[in-house]
Amino acid sequence: MAEKKYDVVIVGAGLAGFAAAAEAADNNLKTLLVEKGKTTGGTGNYVEGVFAADSELQKKDHAEIDQEELLKEELTYSHYKADGKMWQKYIANAGKNVSWLEKRGAEIAMVASLGSGARTWHLFKGKGHDAIHSGLEPYAKSKGVEIITLTRVTDLKQNEDQTYNVTLTNVEDDTEEIVVANNVILASGGYLNNLELMEHTPHQNPDNVIPVNSGKSTGDGLCLAWNLGAKQFFTGMSMMFGGQLKDDSVPSFKLWGTAIWSSVCDQPQMWVNEIGERFVDESAAVVNWANEGNSMNRQERVFCIFSQKILDDFTDKSYPRSMKPFVPEDRYPSLREDIEQAEKDGRKYLHKAATIEELAKEIDTPNLPAYVKHYNEMAANGEDTDFHKPAKYMLPVDGDGPFYAIELGVGAYTTGDGLRVNTNNEVLDTKGRPISGLYAIGSDGSTVLYGDTYGVNVPGTHAGYCIFSGRNAIKAIANKQ
Repeated sequence: MAEKKYDVVIVGAGLAGFAAAAEAADNNLKTLLVEKGKTTGGTGNYVEGVFAADSELQKKDHAEIDQEELLKEELTYSHYKADGKMWQKYIANAGKNVSWLEKRGAEIAMVASLGSGARTWHLFKGKGHDAIHSGLEPYAKSKGVEIITLTRVTDLKQNEDQTYNVTLTNVEDDTEEIVVANNVILASGGYLNNLELMEHTPHQNPDNVIPVNSGKSTGDGLCLAWNLGAKQFFTGMSMMFGGQLKDDSVPSFKLWGTAIWSSVCDQPQMWVNEIGERFVDESAAVVNWANEGNSMNRQERVFCIFSQKILDDFTDKSYPRSMKPFVPEDRYPSLREDIEQAEKDGRKYLHKAATIEELAKEIDTPNLPAYVKHYNEMAANGEDTDFHKPAKYMLPVDGDGPFYAIELGVGAYTTGDGLRVNTNNEVLDTKGRPISGLYAIGSDGSTVLYGDTYGVNVPGTHAGYCIFSGRNAIKAIANKQ
């Protein structure tokens, strides 16, 4: 049987992988897209939108964005660990990438900001799922891109002529096939779901990090690159979005976005740590969910403490921090019923007691009664002397019982380190030289963007980078042809 040869083999069929595949098709490159899962899209299915600084939509919406200020923001936020040259290239091309997406079937609903951040977030209609499955995937297929699923790339060997022998292993029967590729692009989504890797990188308390993603981000692409001499390069960046209900008996994505989750993670209620004391101004944290995640991840355990009165007010009246335009009204109509159902279902994250003292024993937080008394006194005086949270958010935890504690871990979408790449998304070795024909995109190649924290003030940058880096790598390959 004749040996199968490709101009490009792409490892991972998520948002970045499909961006690369569509761009490869446009450049008439014979392309194989390999996905280990049964379905395509990966964590890209859940993406809300992508970054741009000069899109046609922004111009129509009179959303003027200063590109130099964006660059300064990102470099300063990363303490200059981010790659300024790559950021300049990314910012300059981001608006064109939005137009490129639209021409390939991805629909943009609106341009938005996140909290007080810049209006750079181009929200997809139907999230990333529709952008991929109604846009990029059918487009790539129509242009001749070959897509295979339930297949892992288990080995890469570079030949003397700089091509690669790519070992494809079927995940159902372990049969193997070797194909030859002039270039390999790693787009496997980082390593958030690989606990061993998480434990050996600079992340704090990885046991507290709760992945809210496809579950397939196990570092496959990174390991393939390291085996070829790539530098192991870690900054400790996992894209933590703040609190996530902690219950390993329920898939994490089923708990995210619920009324219970939003009431304790989007609303600046009273958060305490393992000894029962607050550790942050909760209102400042929820405005920037990366900061929320960082502050929570420094604790051993985290609980949101609230009273029956707060639960009833949030259900029947209103909550203090408006979530519009993302929700229709400033209350959670189903919250009380949802809490009752969670109690009936025996959810691990939910604790309930008649008194604060009993609650403290239930969750083993010895200082909780004294701190709640102190917190209520501050609320009555209208001043948070500990962390200076605005008075309107100082909701006293008082009145008749019962009282509640909801345990939180730190939700995360993806990692953002592991490999060094240059401005062509070529993977670099330990001497800073590119490994010929090897590229990393999306989460696999995103170390260039970050220090240790995702920059929420410029929303959409990671997903936007998936599009940019996929196209960027293919353009570099096409220029070599």
